[in-house]
Order: sequence, then C-alpha cells, then structure tokens
Amino acid sequence: MSQRYSRRLSPLERLSLVANEFYHYNADGIVEGIGFIEPGRLEAAVERVAEANPGLRVRLHGRLGWARWVDSGVAPRVRVLPEADWDGNSEAGAAFMREPLDALRGGPVAELLVVPCTDGRTRYVFRGLHAAIDGRSAMHWVMEVFRVLRGEAPTGTPCTLTDFQLQAQYADRATPDTSPPVRAIAAVDAGEPDGKPLHFIWRRIIINRNIGQILPKTAVFLAEYARRREPGEVGFIIPVDYRGLRTQETGISNLTGHLRVMVPEGATAWSLMKDLRAQIASFADCRSMPGGRFVSWIPIGSLRRRVRPKYDFLHYAPNKVFQTGGLVSMGMSQPDAYSCPGFKAESVMGVPPAIGKLNVIFMNHRDSVVVCLSAPARYNHRGQFDEMVAAYQRHFSREGQIA
Repeated sequence: MSQRYSRRLSPLERLSLVANEFYHYNADGIVEGIGFIEPGRLEAAVERVAEANPGLRVRLHGRLGWARWVDSGVAPRVRVLPEADWDGNSEAGAAFMREPLDALRGGPVAELLVVPCTDGRTRYVFRGLHAAIDGRSAMHWVMEVFRVLRGEAPTGTPCTLTDFQLQAQYADRATPDTSPPVRAIAAVDAGEPDGKPLHFIWRRIIINRNIGQILPKTAVFLAEYARRREPGEVGFIIPVDYRGLRTQETGISNLTGHLRVMVPEGATAWSLMKDLRAQIASFADCRSMPGGRFVSWIPIGSLRRRVRPKYDFLHYAPNKVFQTGGLVSMGMSQPDAYSCPGFKAESVMGVPPAIGKLNVIFMNHRDSVVVCLSAPARYNHRGQFDEMVAAYQRHFSREGQIA
C-alpha cells in the first residue's frame, strides 16, 4: 500500500493563507473555446488526474510549524454553472470567481468551473488556492485534464518538495541581498479611500503578434508610463519557476522563487534581461524568505491581526514590501494542448493573483500573446487603469484587439 501524500506547509504558503483571508488569493487558469464536454466525462478525467497528482486533493492538517497539506482522497469538484453573460475579458460577469477556497476551514484547494457563455463559447475555469498551488502547478493540472480527455495517460507528480526545502538545499550558493529596499511608485495613481473592502479588477487583452522578451519590454513600458505621472523608483517582482531550473521534480505545490528587478531611467529590455540572468546565475532566486522559520510558529489568526492594519497601506502607498508590480511569464502555450474531442480551445490565460498594486501574466501562443493585468479597483476610480491597459495594447500591437 502506497504512503499517503503529505507535505509540510512552507512559510510562504502560510502567508498566502493569510492573504486569502483578506481577498481570494488564487492561481487560476481559463481555457475558452467552442464545444462542451459532457460533465460526467469531465468529472471522470478530473478524478483520474487527481489520483495521479494527489497535491490537488490536499486538505490542511495541524497547526503552527506542524501544519501539513495531506491527501484527502477527494478529487476537486466540477461545477457546471448557468449560462453567463461573460466575455472572459474581465471580472465583470464572473462573480463566481470571487467565491473563496477556504482551506483554513477544511475546504478544498482546487475546483473546476464549467461556464457556458452567451457569446457561444464555453469557458473552463481551473481554480487553485495559491497557498497550495502555484501558477505552473495550475497549468500542469489544466494540461493533465485535457491529456486524459484525449485518451492519454496523465504524467502524474507525487513530489512533496516545497520552495522552503529547495531554498535550504541552495542556501550556501545564494548570494545575500545587499541592495537597500526602496519605496517604489505605482504604475497609476490610486483613488482616495472609499470605505469599500479591498477588491481587485482584471483585464485580458490579446496582442495579435508574438513578441520576444515581452516581460522586460513590459517592465520598461510600465516604468516609463509611471514616471510620466511622478518621478521615483520602479521595481518588479519576477517569479522564478524552480522546475527544470533547480530541480527535475514537477510537484503540485509552490516551487517558485522570486527576484526583484529595478528599472532605472533609460533601462532597456536587454539591460533588464542581463540583470535577471546575473541574479539567476548567483542563485538570488534561492534566497529564503526573511523570518520564514519564525512565521511558521505564529498562529495564522495572529498574523492576520498584525497584517490587517497595514494591508491598505501596502497596496496603495509607496512602501518597501510591495513594489510597482509583479510580472509573470507562463511561456509558450498552444491551444491544441487544451483541446479534446467535443471541445476546440481558442485561448488559454492565467488570471493574476489578487495581491499587490499591479500584476501581469503573459501566455504566448503561436502567433499572439494573451496578457492579463490586474490591480485593486481603487487604481481605476476614474478609469486610469483602463487607460494604461489601452496604452499598453496600442504600444505592443499593430492592430490590437480585445478578445
């Protein structure tokens, strides 16, 4: 009899649970296209995928530094929703995506929503709690489901490795961070406090051509855009997937490090790529989270009470914690990999996690780039976020189109 899947909760995952208490903090992917997969067939595929990838079935067990993700044996549920007036270009019409995945109270870490839409497309929304599933894990799950739906075998990943454990393996090679923390400015200005709870918006656009080095080019564009409004430091957090870089494991977990890249005036995409490569060569992505071991022994309720008074400040004021934003490249993705008999995928996208001042996710297709940008709603109180998105699309597209 095989051993039950179980892995320790990393400090980053613990803080992610705290973030999820304020606003749903997920790693979500959306596949849209033409056709409809029979629900029973879809449920059977999810069941088989979860059996091969038990990290999708975990529930939270234990407290403090003893907390673990443990296989519950229950696959993510599949929910078929009523027809929705939703075009997949924003959060408008998609209130179902704001429903929490509540692991702290015994809930699951993943689910699959089937959303038939009035525009004739079906959108499959793969939701994953970021405290257990990072972006690459989410895309692995999506691809596994469509593999099975095509009659292929799932690749499976029973790995229990976490970011914290991997960082410990490279601790003697990771160069210390000697650069002083900076108070980075936001890409657009925030409105005055309106008394409303924190709420995030997002926009999806399609650039109708493929663009090399779109991540550093985006960093340069956003830095120049921000400095038209006010002078100041501009910096971005760049997630670094450890899979294939620091380990050959492909676990369903948070196997991600982070780099900070500053964008000085006059920076180019080439200079930023040179900086990122130098940081990776020095194992800067393997630096452990400051105070990580300490965080593991603070009750989540206490962490929540400590963070709550500072949460609005972190999202809206220049500070040393949240930079200008986060930029995430998910690499090349072909819609054929997300198609199966009865369903032809047209586009695949990742929805940025709801944290920070700005997040951008890129998905390269064969002849286009799907870009999704998100920010707290106060950054759009007079339409300034939408103005920035439109300027971004004009800049990068000859004949840009909203999907």
